[in-house]
Amino acid sequence: MNNVIKLKRKPRPLRKTYSPIAPYVAMRQDQDDGSITYEIVDERPESYRLLCIVSDDCGQNAYAKHDAEQIVRGLNMLVQYGKEQLPNVREPDGD
Repeated sequence: MNNVIKLKRKPRPLRKTYSPIAPYVAMRQDQDDGSITYEIVDERPESYRLLCIVSDDCGQNAYAKHDAEQIVRGLNMLVQYGKEQLPNVREPDGD
C-alpha cells in the first residue's frame, strides 16, 4: 500500500453549449413580486447578449410565454435561412 500515488484532480470548466442553428433562447425568470419574465438571449459566444424581456405583469399578460417563444422562433428562423445580419460592433477601449 506504500505505492499509492495521489493524483491532483483538476475540475473541468463548465462550458455552456448552444445550438448553432438556434442560438436564441427564452429563459424564464421568477421575480420577487410574483411576476414571471422571459429573457430572450443570444447564446453565441461571439455575440452573447440580452435582446429583450417579456413580462407577464403579475398574471395580467397571459400571452407572455407565447410571445417570448414566437420572438425566439422568428429570430432562429432568420439564422437558419441566413438572413440575419449582425452589425460590426467595435469593443470599447479600456481607457
